[in-house]
Amino acid sequence: TYFLLVACTGVLVASYGLNGWKIQPLSVNPMIGPSAETLLKMGAKQTSLIVDQGQWYRLFSPMVLHAGLIHYFLNMTALWFIGKAVEQCHGFAAAAILFIIPAVGGTILSAIFLPEYISVGASGGIFGLIGACIADICINWSLLFSKHVNASNEGVRFRHLKVLLWLLFDIVINCLVGLTPFVDNFTHLGGMVYGFLCGLSTIERLPTDFFGIATSFWSRLRNVLIRFSGLILSVVLIMITTALLVENDDGSSPCSSCRYVSCVPFP
Repeated sequence: TYFLLVACTGVLVASYGLNGWKIQPLSVNPMIGPSAETLLKMGAKQTSLIVDQGQWYRLFSPMVLHAGLIHYFLNMTALWFIGKAVEQCHGFAAAAILFIIPAVGGTILSAIFLPEYISVGASGGIFGLIGACIADICINWSLLFSKHVNASNEGVRFRHLKVLLWLLFDIVINCLVGLTPFVDNFTHLGGMVYGFLCGLSTIERLPTDFFGIATSFWSRLRNVLIRFSGLILSVVLIMITTALLVENDDGSSPCSSCRYVSCVPFP
């Protein structure tokens, strides 16, 4: 988490320096940031440069780039609270997987469905962390909201519900931000799906036996299958979507109307 905060801050400062320490008009970049040309020089996602010119590093570089100050502060705030919590609970390795794979997977989806748009941001990875938190809640739902486990303190169940509501609120806010230039919701939502799948494999399950709740053989078998399938499915999906991206020679989107999921006319 600290490494990402430092990296994103350094890259943001570098982008302003490359832009001549100037800020683009809000009509061009409402995030109070540099120009599209500067973002491209810094490694922003653009499908034609990835596919036609082999600049595959652009699947990775957008995760530390931001469109401007507003975009940066929103993402870093979310990363500080969510990323730090995930890393403290599940370790550095799990947090890295839950950030990097969703960030790359979301960028690939963005490159497929929004080939003509430039996009940047750590949002794909952050949504991956959010997706992992949702996976954590789903995996441990029977314990987190169990009257048997929380019988002595009803407030605990309410706090768990409040965390879920805050995650949903964060999703809505970031999806609204995803309608602005240089930010896109395919990276957001794609990252969340990948994060959920990776979370099924990397998030530790609470031991039900400790709470005196018996589990059947079939429940244990189901948990093992889910644990192994999440990460494998994520890798397979990234391989499939990468193949689709490579085969997209004409640079057109397979769903022309899908751009409205991520972009609205801006005055």
